[in-house]
Amino acid sequence: MRATETRVRPAKASYAVPPAEPAAGRTSRTHPSAGIAMLMIVGSGMLTQLLTTITGILSARMLGVEGRGQIVLVASLAMMASQLTLGGSLPNAVTKQLAERGVTARDGLRHLVMRWTRWALVPSAIAGGYFLIVEKSSHGVTKYTLAVIVLVMAMQTMMSRILAGAMLGEGADLIHIALTSVLPQAFVTAVLGVAFLAGVRWDAVQLSLVTATCIFIVLFSRLRLLKKPTRELSDQLDGHELFLLARRTHIGSVGPIDGLSIDRTLVGSLLGSAQLGLYSVAFALAGLTSILGGCLAMVILPRVAVAQRDPATERQLVRRWLLLSAGLIAAVVALLELMTHWVIRFAFGSEFLPATACAHWLLAAAGILDFRRVLIAVLQGRNRGGQASVIEIALTPLVVAGIVLAAVHHSLVGVSLAMAGAGVAGCLMLGVAVIRSASGARYEPVHALPRGGRGPARFANGQEPIRLAQLQAAAELQGML
Repeated sequence: MRATETRVRPAKASYAVPPAEPAAGRTSRTHPSAGIAMLMIVGSGMLTQLLTTITGILSARMLGVEGRGQIVLVASLAMMASQLTLGGSLPNAVTKQLAERGVTARDGLRHLVMRWTRWALVPSAIAGGYFLIVEKSSHGVTKYTLAVIVLVMAMQTMMSRILAGAMLGEGADLIHIALTSVLPQAFVTAVLGVAFLAGVRWDAVQLSLVTATCIFIVLFSRLRLLKKPTRELSDQLDGHELFLLARRTHIGSVGPIDGLSIDRTLVGSLLGSAQLGLYSVAFALAGLTSILGGCLAMVILPRVAVAQRDPATERQLVRRWLLLSAGLIAAVVALLELMTHWVIRFAFGSEFLPATACAHWLLAAAGILDFRRVLIAVLQGRNRGGQASVIEIALTPLVVAGIVLAAVHHSLVGVSLAMAGAGVAGCLMLGVAVIRSASGARYEPVHALPRGGRGPARFANGQEPIRLAQLQAAAELQGML
């Protein structure tokens, strides 16, 4: 929407309707009620994580401890390369600007695709080179093939996140967005499950190639869901402006303590693939709770942002959601703690039982880190996300130091304790920041300049569209789905 125009183009009317004037008697699937949206977000996230755990079980049965460790190292390096670069905060920036400008992804981003592809090659190649360094003692062509797969999967992860961000920015049906998160993992799980039942036993290279191929097939098919272009040159987004917005929100979007796979990368680098294979089993169980914190944060962030106009109501809302989140996370962690030994023995096999002690502590750490995500969401809703970023930056070197110290003593339990310690410190510091932060003014999209460059895009009544606040909330945490 342009600051100098009062009319609205019909094709983009969904972005121009003020929230105070909804269409009477109609409920769009694209804009469902808060309860339905929460069920869809949480459900898709939990289903994706459950499918990931099943895939981990199948790969562990096929490959054993050593091969499972190689697979996890490949995935961890690919995720880290993505999160540190184009897959980190760029999808969030894409979501905001597509939504605020009311343009399609094909019109807004087409001219940037080749440039982003070239940029993505550099960090992906660095991640592949690092894999060769870690696996330098290995012989044969396997390590070189896996290094290439690291490069491919890193670019694939960036593509997946930017696609989800584009769909959010276009205001796509939430069902389509949820399926874009679930379907790649579902396809991989189905293919591995059929192969396992048929008696096929792939090695690490074959399994990685099958996984990457399945994900690419789904992602390219989902590209067809993007809205048709209008071919208007004025709808192109400015690449430099996107970069500035992405840089501003990068740390908060990434969440480096547990968002960069630092623990898995360091365990694989310092302790080897076998120990990483054991640690990955513990992480697979902890991952069942990690998605919960992200989903809760996704729900609370837009509500806190919208409630800024009424400080008393906002404080009650925050208090209620923090108590609810703490209780729910604690209940899930306690249930998984009781099931840990049984799950590892019967799902992964007796050769993975040495990971049991590590899994107990890592589950506790995951619960604490989940609650930290909720606290970060509160600060972001109060427009105090910079404080959360400072805390994350300060604690990340301590996490690295703790994991390195644990690796020196060859202790996977020590790695879990380092993660738990970082979570406790983060929750304490973030809790103080939440207490001290007042319910400030409503969210001001600083970088949301219209094409005329004359200030933030707003409705005629001066209010910020709640729809954009909801899109921003989803974009901030879409990487967890």
